[in-house]
Amino acid sequence: MVEADGIIFGTPIYYWGMTGQAKTVMDRTIALNQPGRTLTNKVAGLVVVAGSLGLVDALKDYSYYFVQRRMLPANQVAAYIAGPDDLNNMPQCMGAARRLGQQMVALAGMAFRYPEEFIERHGAYGTNRK
Repeated sequence: MVEADGIIFGTPIYYWGMTGQAKTVMDRTIALNQPGRTLTNKVAGLVVVAGSLGLVDALKDYSYYFVQRRMLPANQVAAYIAGPDDLNNMPQCMGAARRLGQQMVALAGMAFRYPEEFIERHGAYGTNRK
């Protein structure tokens, strides 16, 4: 992840939220909050699918994660599907996924850099500091 210019995160929604595996990836990247080992300035994309409820919470959680990791958020693709075969009848969804990839390549090519004065090791401002 450290060597990548961009990362597409994705998860199905189980029981109104992202999978445990997706959450584990997020949790384990806390180790990537060190100088030279960070996700800062990486382009981040997102693909989330659900059968019914739970998309909004996953989109919110990932959006906050991207901000806290100081990543450059690209677009997101979110869809309600009953099974993999549904995607065959969803050309707009597949087009959105294709455009997400194109957008990520374009954003990575811009070589965005977070302003150094706003990069701190801790994630949030004012949470546990005097």
